[in-house]
Amino acid sequence: MSRGKRRPVAEREDIMAAATTIGVREGWKAVTIRSVATELGYTSPLLYEHFQNKEDLLTEIAADGLRQLKALLTQDRPSDAHATVRAMIERYWDFMSDHSHLYRLMNGMDSAPINKEVLRQSAHSLCEMVAIAVRPLLGKEASDADARIVADELWALLHGMATLYLDRAAPFDVARATSACTKLIRGWNVSSVPVRSVRPNKSS
Repeated sequence: MSRGKRRPVAEREDIMAAATTIGVREGWKAVTIRSVATELGYTSPLLYEHFQNKEDLLTEIAADGLRQLKALLTQDRPSDAHATVRAMIERYWDFMSDHSHLYRLMNGMDSAPINKEVLRQSAHSLCEMVAIAVRPLLGKEASDADARIVADELWALLHGMATLYLDRAAPFDVARATSACTKLIRGWNVSSVPVRSVRPNKSS
């Protein structure tokens, strides 16, 4: 580099955007520090100033995806509890459909190297937010712990349907996802007994 020439700066957001472009275009396994540097026209050492390795980079992209999803689920929520949950389900499905490659990375579906513990921590706040939303629908006898269980079950149900949809194993859509989630919540109210408490009586 000649004297006085300004050293190019690789911004963190630019690196993540370039890596996402490669991931969508070629798959997440194609994302490397070198490939991202080439995409940006930089040298690899500049990128290492922001990310230690490929796993660090992909983990941050996945965590940012979770933050985007949480922001989408929480913005302009209806005042009615039922409408709020329906809106969250629809937005979840739209996010999965519109950002399928990112969704797959966020959920470790393509065997890309990501730090699952970091993502688990990021997902925790999202699950807590869902629990708060469903809490008013569970009846007066339900506890906050019950709401967290239902939130986990809703997430598992939605993700399971989304996975089958993305893998073309079943023709799920947002209407079926909403119906299934509504039945799950309604079933909790009808039974008035948390599923976790229904166990065989060992003494019988």
